[in-house]
Parts: sequence; structure tokens; C-alpha cells
Amino acid sequence: MAATMSPARARNLAAGATTIAMLAALACAATIHAPSAHAADDDLPARVGRVADVGGALYLAPEDRASEWAEIGLNYPVTGGDNLWVSGEGRAEVDVGAGQFRLAGNTNVHVSRVDDHDVSIFLAQGRMTFRLRYLEPGDTARIDTPNTQIELLRPGLYRVDVSDDRQETTLVVREGEANAAVTGGAQQVLPGQTATLFGDRDVQADVRNGTGLDGFDTWSADRDRYYRRGRSATYVSPQMVGAADLDAYGTWQTEGEYGAVWFPTSVAVGWAPYRYGRWTTLPGWGLTWVDDAPWGYAPFHYGRWVFVGGRGWGWCPGRYVARPVWAPALVAWYGGGGVAVGGYGPVYGWVPLGWREPYVPAWRNCSDRCWTGYNRPYAVNVAERPRQPPTHYANAQVPGAITAVPGAAFAAGKPVAPNRVSLPNAQMAGVPPLAAPPQVKPLPIASSSVRPGNGVPVPASSAFAVTKPRAVTPERPVTSTPGASVRAAPSSGGSPVYNGAEAPRPGYAAPPGRAPVQNAAEPPRGGPTRVAPAPQAPLTSAPPAPMRVAPPPVTSAPPAPIRAAPPPQQVPAAAAPPAPVRVAPAPVLPQSQAVAPPHAAPPAPVADKPAPGKPASVPVPN
Repeated sequence: MAATMSPARARNLAAGATTIAMLAALACAATIHAPSAHAADDDLPARVGRVADVGGALYLAPEDRASEWAEIGLNYPVTGGDNLWVSGEGRAEVDVGAGQFRLAGNTNVHVSRVDDHDVSIFLAQGRMTFRLRYLEPGDTARIDTPNTQIELLRPGLYRVDVSDDRQETTLVVREGEANAAVTGGAQQVLPGQTATLFGDRDVQADVRNGTGLDGFDTWSADRDRYYRRGRSATYVSPQMVGAADLDAYGTWQTEGEYGAVWFPTSVAVGWAPYRYGRWTTLPGWGLTWVDDAPWGYAPFHYGRWVFVGGRGWGWCPGRYVARPVWAPALVAWYGGGGVAVGGYGPVYGWVPLGWREPYVPAWRNCSDRCWTGYNRPYAVNVAERPRQPPTHYANAQVPGAITAVPGAAFAAGKPVAPNRVSLPNAQMAGVPPLAAPPQVKPLPIASSSVRPGNGVPVPASSAFAVTKPRAVTPERPVTSTPGASVRAAPSSGGSPVYNGAEAPRPGYAAPPGRAPVQNAAEPPRGGPTRVAPAPQAPLTSAPPAPMRVAPPPVTSAPPAPIRAAPPPQQVPAAAAPPAPVRVAPAPVLPQSQAVAPPHAAPPAPVADKPAPGKPASVPVPN
């Protein structure tokens, strides 16, 4: 006999089935949308640096080809993994959006990381300055050297020198605040101070008030003035790499639906965007445009181009975005095997994207956030994401807008303008655009290269493998005490953590009691900018040793040696022998050990010999 089910039980079973179906649908939806959430973390960096100024010879070695150097010039893109070397008496500046780092001659660096929130540079040898302009909450900025790691805590101006033997790092904080890693902790360095960090495994710090200047600093100051003159920040974000050059080479005008449009003031007859320059290959991004014009970076990696009657070609930056997304080239592609001109064989051509036309990245890992960043500021309907690029482009109808070169010249990475072939619009009318950029082997960085040896250094990424910098441990900082050798109190245990590709990225830690600030070239408002001077104590009769700043006054015991202890000397029995001063993490200075104010003028060197039993001080190296 068949069993009967009560109406109440039937309703419960139906409700349960509905609940299970809803949960299954939610699980399915989560499965479908989960990859997009994870894909956002896999997006390529929205920031890519640029060679903004160069004098002399500047060489690049990508991390995957770190066996030789290729010479590069203005506007060449710089991204995480690149090695840079400035030879001889040259100099170079790289703009990374958050600021600019500058390299002196005979300087060898590895750009460990440049992305949306981090800038990390390994200085293997030489001299560099870093003008950090923006440091928002969650951002980090670090400079690694062979014997320490320097974390930049505030926007400001920093200089770092590494000695030829890589055993000594000198940090100068002109504006801002930094922590430098020492044995067991971190040494704080404040504005107007110079810290010398010496040693390999046992790193100590000598912090002094006062800084020096040389020709490299003068050039860096000139570059800072150049960035302050710009007025384009009214129309584009100052974090847009290359925007500082627009004012000197063009004018702004408002044009209907486009909004602000920038027009270059001096271009060649028959000029069109993406014609005077060359193509290279950037790992991850693929084919990347390198323009010849001194202003030719921002207009070719952000925005769209339009042809305005009576004015010609104009660049549209679109809606204001604080951190715009960088693209390798904003063009549509034509040609290949279906297009041939005369005896050239296959021809490849391209045309700049116009207003409202979407940019479809050639790589796969472009999330919804990536897609939106590339297209929303330019009036593209981001809700409709096509799987294929459009079949029609407005600028293709502009006479002379399409630029094309023979396939052989394109594959060799040769300059475009001298190798250009003419493609009449009528000939291209029936040619559909390519769905993706041409598939060619990686294009060469330069026509020639230099291998390490005979005075040419190995790339810094190779040196990094054997000279790992010590990481900062910001939870145990040593406060700045000018005029004394500092060795932080040893930590309670654990092994050092190294920054770079071999270890996970440490999280950002703001200094105690402060939040990161965003600022431009000026020092932070309201933050500590100098060490408060303690009351001055009367000096003893012994003359001061030659230093750049006034040493701490001495009342009862001679000062501690700055570096290694000098050879034993005969001293009177009643005199106390000199001993190194070990500074606790939070030192309290007695009245008899006052700190000279940062603005005190340095005493003139004296030629008198030190008093008996008093070791001679060692001047801080430049």
C-alpha cells in the first residue's frame, strides 16, 4: 500500500528544495564571479616608469636578459625587474608617477618593483636621489643597498650613496623621514640629518646633523624646479607619468564633448600620432611604443587622439583620474599577410584610437577593474565588454592617419618614420583591422649591446643575489641621536627578512602615532622636521675634532669612537678609558650630553692634536 504524505510535510519538503536550489545558484554565481575577483590581483601594474631625462650613456638590462646591457634614451619605459646603469659622468632621471629617482654616473640599480602601491629600488653601487611626491595610505617606498634597507616614511627628498666596496651606505634626508635597518632594529633619520651605515653583518649607524651639496644635488634641484613650473595639473593628474612636459610643448583648449584637449605646437609636416619613434617589446605588455618627441610619453600611453578641424591632431586626457592606467600603445592594428605594397611583402599598420573607442588589451589577465580604468575616462560604455575589437575606427578615415612599415623593418624594431610606406585610405577601405597586435618575436631594445667586463658592471639584479639587504623592522626603531655611533639593541630572536623577489612583500607600517600623508615637493605640514635641541652644556677645554656639525659636549668622559676603536694608547691611571656608547631603543639624553641644534653652523676644522687619551674622530665621508 502506498504511503500518503501529509500536506504540512509536503510544504516543508518543497521549502527545503527551494532553499537548496537557491544555495546552489549562489554557489554557481560565486564560482562564476570568483575568478574576476582574483583576476584583479593579477592585473599588470597600472604604473610604468619613464626615462624623463638623460645625459651621457644610460643602459638597461631586463631581468630575464640580465647578461648584457642595451643603451636606451628618452621616453623608454622602465618597469619592475629592469636593471639600469649610468656610465662615466652621465646622469639619468626616471619618473615613476609617485616621484622621480635620479642616478649619477657609475651608478648601478635594479628596479625591484614599480606598481600601483609600491616602489622598491636596489642600489648596488653609486649615487641616487629620490624625490618622493606621493605616499598614500597603504603605499610603500624603499631603497635597498648591499648592507641595509631604507624605508621612506614621508614624501620628501632623499639621497643615498653606496661605496665602491659596498660596505658603506650614506643616507641624507633633506626633506621627509626614513628608517634604515641596523643590527636588530631600525635607525630613524630626520630632515637635515646624514646617516652613515657601515658594516656587513653587524650594521651600525653614525647619524650627524647637517648635509653636503655637490653638482649632482644641484642638477637634482634643477629638475625639481622643472616639475614645479608645470600647469597641466589643472587638466591631468600630476601622477600621470610624462604630464610635466606638456606645458612646454603644447597648449590646452576645451573642445565640446572631449573636454580639455592638448595640441602640440610644433610638429613635422604630415605628422600623425605614433609615427616618429619605434616599437619595442615590454615583458607582459607586449608591443610598446617609444616616441622620439621630448613630450612623447603621456599622450601615447594614456588618453585618446582626435582630429579637430582647423587645429589638427589633439590629445584628449579624458576625465580626471588621480592614478590613470598606463597602456603600452593605444592603437588599432592593420595589415599582415593580407596587405602588401610593391615589393615590400607583408605590411603592418596602425592608427590611434579615437574618442569613445575601447582599448582591448592583448593580454588575458585584464579584470573588470583593468577594463574600466582603460576605457571609462574616455566615454566608453564599460558595461559592454566586447570579446573582439571594433571593426571600424574613426581616425582611419582621417587622411594620412594610418602609419605602416614593411614586416621586415617592423620585426627588426627599426625607427618607423624612415621606413614608412604610404597606404592610401582607398586601399585600406576594405581591409579589416586585426583582432590583436601582430605576433612577432620580442623586438630588440637597441641595435647593439655591451656585456659586463672591462669596467662594465654586472646588472644589479645579479649582485642582489649575493648581497641581500637587511630589512627594516619598524616596530623597534632607534631614535636619531646625532654624533654617536648607533647599534640597535639585539632583537629577541628570528632570522633577518630580505626584501626583493626572493621573499614575500612585507606590509606597510606607518610610524607610531602617525598616518601616511600625501604631499608634493614640500615637507609634510605639522610633522616633525627637526630634532629638538637639548640645553647646551659648557664645553670642556679640549678643542673639537673636525666635523661637519657641532659634536655633543663632554663633561666627564671622552666621546665614544665613531667607527673602530683606535690602537691602545697610554693614558693616566685616573682617566676612564673610552668605551662605545650603546644606544637603547628609546634613549634619554642627560643634561651633560646635549644635542646640537640642526641649524647650528659647523665648526671650522682645527689642526690641534687631540688631548691625551682622547681618540681622534673620523670625519663623515661625503
